[in-house]
Formats: sequence, C-alpha cells, structure tokens
Amino acid sequence: MAWDIAHEKLPPLNTQFSHGLIVDLLPQAVLLVQDDGRVMASNPTARRWIGDGSVRVAEGRLTAVGQLNEQQLCQLLRQAAAGSALDCAVWFSQSLCTGLMHLSRPPLDAYATQPPGAVLLVVQTDQPALMQSARIDALTQKCRLSPAERHVLMLLADGMRAEEAARHLSLQLSTVRSHVRNLLGKTHAPSLMQLLRWTGSAATLPH
Repeated sequence: MAWDIAHEKLPPLNTQFSHGLIVDLLPQAVLLVQDDGRVMASNPTARRWIGDGSVRVAEGRLTAVGQLNEQQLCQLLRQAAAGSALDCAVWFSQSLCTGLMHLSRPPLDAYATQPPGAVLLVVQTDQPALMQSARIDALTQKCRLSPAERHVLMLLADGMRAEEAARHLSLQLSTVRSHVRNLLGKTHAPSLMQLLRWTGSAATLPH
C-alpha cells in the first residue's frame, strides 16, 4: 500500500493524547505504535519523516526507522510493550545524520483510549553544531577562556587549521599558537586533538 493512502488512515496524535496539541509542536518524531508494528497515530514531524523516507510505513505498519528494519523494530516494540524503556541509536542513510530513538509504554493518563500493547516511539536527530557550541560555551565559563581563546577554539573545532584561523582573524600565526597554548593550559587537555574531540563528543571535560 502506498504511503499516501496509508497516511490518510493514521489519526494525528492530538486525537489520541490528552496533551496532543503540545505533542504536535515537538520537533521530535512521535508515533503511537502497537507492539506488532501497527501505527495508530503520529505527530506532524513523524509524518514529514515518513514522507521523506526516514521512517517507513507499509500497509499501516512500521517497517523501518533509519537503519532498523521491521524485524528489529518489532523486537524492540515487544520489549517496550512489556515494560522496558529502551534507547537506541539510529542513523539515516540519505543524510548520514544520527539520532536517538526512545521507546516506552505511554503514561496511563497520556492518551484518551487505552489500547493494549501500545508503545510511544520518539525519534530525535542529533544537532552537532548546537552541541559543539554549547560545550564550548560551558568550557569558556568553567575554564574562564578569553573571548579570543573561545573564538580560536570555535574555528579549530569547525575544522580550520591554525594557519587558516590566523588569516580568518587577521592575526599572526604566533598569536593563534599562543591562544592554543593557553587553551591547553586552562582546560588541562593533554593535546589539542583531545580538546577538539571533546568539543564534538559527549565525554566529560578533559581533565
């Protein structure tokens, strides 16, 4: 069955959830799914992802989320329906972006009806640029980096070499290297590479 036909049969979440209008505003894809893969409801973000192929539905059943196929999803759905809250990393081949999928039983007062075996499935994509900026801001405050040191770190974390950062900032290369030495000293990072890896990861502060 083509998606445009199946899509018409899926009610929006605001007909299922007592707080459905709020759910509809979320940037995450949210679906209410039976443990056998049958999709009962979806929010606008989920419907957009279905439209672009990031999430796949065939004949009303969930068949793929990113790299996860129907068999893998059914196994996860059964575990979640049995009461296990699950988190699973996902990636999408079209854009090569990554994300997190969370599956759990909905709260008892979250939806208007109480379908047996219902699972709330939420998928969000990573926002590496926002995360990197936030981590550098946290590092700036914690280690008292100067505005110039923060700017140099931002450029290097974005992939610039020291020479390119110097040209971009109209500084001498020696000045940029001095900022790098200060960054390593203030953060106690063992190397610039380790510091830059930290800005793009979820690891603890490199002390």
